[in-house]
Amino acid sequence: MNRIFLSAFTAAFLFSVLTSSGILAAGRQAGGPGRPAAAANPQSFQEHQGRYFTWKAPQGWRASESNSGITLTSPDGRYAAALASIMRSQGTRTPEEFLQWVFTHVPDYKNARIVSLRKLPNQQMSYQTWKFVEAVVSYTDKGLPVKGVWKAGTANYYGMNDAMIVGYRAANEDFARARSFLPRIAGSIVLTNAAGANGINTLLKPRKNPLDNSALIKAGKNRDASRDRTSENWREGMMGTEPTYDPKTGRTYDSPLNSYDPARGGYVNPQRPDELLQRGRPGHPKGD
Repeated sequence: MNRIFLSAFTAAFLFSVLTSSGILAAGRQAGGPGRPAAAANPQSFQEHQGRYFTWKAPQGWRASESNSGITLTSPDGRYAAALASIMRSQGTRTPEEFLQWVFTHVPDYKNARIVSLRKLPNQQMSYQTWKFVEAVVSYTDKGLPVKGVWKAGTANYYGMNDAMIVGYRAANEDFARARSFLPRIAGSIVLTNAAGANGINTLLKPRKNPLDNSALIKAGKNRDASRDRTSENWREGMMGTEPTYDPKTGRTYDSPLNSYDPARGGYVNPQRPDELLQRGRPGHPKGD
């Protein structure tokens, strides 16, 4: 696959994911500017399972899903959250370059301007080191002036790169209010079908005879479990948090990565500052 074909393919993919029929619907319905089309109370969010992803969103939100990403859109099109990924591209790329690439290759994104940009901590996932940035971007989406918060990440290896972007956007006049609930929607997107994502399960042609070797089956299950863990680790890195819990009470937290105390080697327990939180979830602690 040459670079020209790959560029055309990835541009077409991002266009299909980030400008799905829902996200392009800029018309205003009853409720008017400044009021979301569905309740923004996170307690009212409904959990959904798609073919590749799970997510939580208010009732009535539309989902456009593929094996490489998903877009969630409010009924009036003024709010949206999305995740998209590109795997095994030729060459190397930084998160900043990928972010710029997205906003110059999606046809309906016009007049993009990066309002602010900050680097996030690197994340080690399997054999890859992912680098991340978070940017506030002002642009128009099919003529609708919007502002979005997007987190882009890239991992370079063996002359290739993987890249992902996740975030949300809202009409300009709705943006301040959107920041109270859209991050939760974007952060709820989790890859659950790791084997089928990004065409991974179509890369190898099936053999004439089925594989019935128990050792190979076990290895395949271990591989899929590893992909699931990598997916979860990637989501945590993109959202800038890590799951933690109080080992005494079992209370869970999503600790911001920038709250990690290197001198003490962990996250400080907000209830008992002289103690540290355990990384992971109750019953599933993370090792260092």
